[in-house]
Amino acid sequence: MSSGTSGAINRLTGWISSWHDIYKFLAIIVITIYATYYAPNPVKASWYVIILAAYYFSKNEALWLAVFLTTADGFMSFFGLYTVTLTPLPGLPAIEISQIYIILTVVKAAGKRKNPMIFYNKYLQVLLVYLLFSIIWGQMMGLSGELNVYFRVLKGVLPMMLFYSIPRLFVDQESYNRFFRIIFVIVLAAFVAQVITLLRGLSPLDILGLNTGEAEEGNSDFRVFFSANCTLIGLFGALYYLNLRVVQYWHRILFYSVVFASLAMAVLSATRGWIIGFSIILILGFLLTGITKAKRIAEFALIVLPLLYIAVTNPTIKDQLIFSRERLGKMESITQGDLSAGGTLQRLDLRSNRVMDGWRQNPIFGWGLSDTGYLYGDGHVGNQSLLAMSGVIGFVLLNGFLVFFSIKLINIYFSSGRFNSRDKSLLVFIIFLSGWFFIHSTSGQQFNYVGMPAKIIPQAIFFSFGAFRYEQSMRRIYGKKV
Repeated sequence: MSSGTSGAINRLTGWISSWHDIYKFLAIIVITIYATYYAPNPVKASWYVIILAAYYFSKNEALWLAVFLTTADGFMSFFGLYTVTLTPLPGLPAIEISQIYIILTVVKAAGKRKNPMIFYNKYLQVLLVYLLFSIIWGQMMGLSGELNVYFRVLKGVLPMMLFYSIPRLFVDQESYNRFFRIIFVIVLAAFVAQVITLLRGLSPLDILGLNTGEAEEGNSDFRVFFSANCTLIGLFGALYYLNLRVVQYWHRILFYSVVFASLAMAVLSATRGWIIGFSIILILGFLLTGITKAKRIAEFALIVLPLLYIAVTNPTIKDQLIFSRERLGKMESITQGDLSAGGTLQRLDLRSNRVMDGWRQNPIFGWGLSDTGYLYGDGHVGNQSLLAMSGVIGFVLLNGFLVFFSIKLINIYFSSGRFNSRDKSLLVFIIFLSGWFFIHSTSGQQFNYVGMPAKIIPQAIFFSFGAFRYEQSMRRIYGKKV
């Protein structure tokens, strides 16, 4: 059998298995929706235990990572933070099942005999040491002695263990492929749910009468953005696969659809930091990688133009686009000294000043994981919050990791041969990280020493995939591991 035929069969087998994964994923999500919103508590808890046990005995890491990311980040307005939970002990706060999943990933990873070569592993150990220091330092700065407060610290630290487990569980390209195929479905489903919510004024959760939260009165602004973290990593995945040398036509249509849906969701949500961040990613991606070929531009236009026509001819969508443009336009007032952007942006004045006041009281090490650290921690201002909790040293170390990661991939990119033969997909990591950091700096904290599963899972996948691709490139260029 020829190598070309063998490769075609492998690709076909991979996509068939991916469709099986999608069917399984949707079946699990539908049952989990029913258990979460309709079933009595004993049945609900039993189902959560069943899927956790099923994961532990499964070898399909991609499927279950997508499932548990969805329970934390949401699916078409269902699920989200502290929705899919178990109560481990009476008197303690509920814990998301995605947290328990993380513990199981560590147990499974520890049982693996073969450890991957992760080029940033030593740097990661330095960050781990500083995290442990922040915990101890927080105790010295003052942390309430109640058990639920320590439980909060544990829940913030636990997701960081994914940086250990994910690279040991996702050991081949197909694992990442299968994960991203499911993520693409989640992104497209989130886009559909967002459009439904905009047009009908009700989310799928509302339509089914399952939203028990109180509606905000006196605020008609539409600011919905479903599955934001899945959308973030989905945009990266779509751009990555678009830059592979051999991508079939219908696959490219799927990837372009995900790219359009991701940007459209940011625009329709009128979230300025995400709009600009995604725009940076797309502009740099189109300019610096191989997506700008005339044929591919035509394919992208095939997706975009009909949808744009629908958008500008629908009064509701058109009004929302105008609202989004007006919010974006108010950013111009920042250049004139108005840090509130016409009263629509508190991050750069009220929130930022408050957090920076806290940092100035303890600038070197910050307040750590202490009562004061949590008091000044504000996810709306990422860099300032990182300074307040981790100090200058923690700030430099963590941002230094992002720089180190980028430099290593840039070096391997330029070492991969002449310009026409270089692997453009490596550039996607650096381009995407720049836009991601912009979102972190302007719209909401992304990078920290602690975090919740919905934000940390995409980061663990991103950096693990980067390490995997780095090792692949090293083998191809030098014939050896890192």
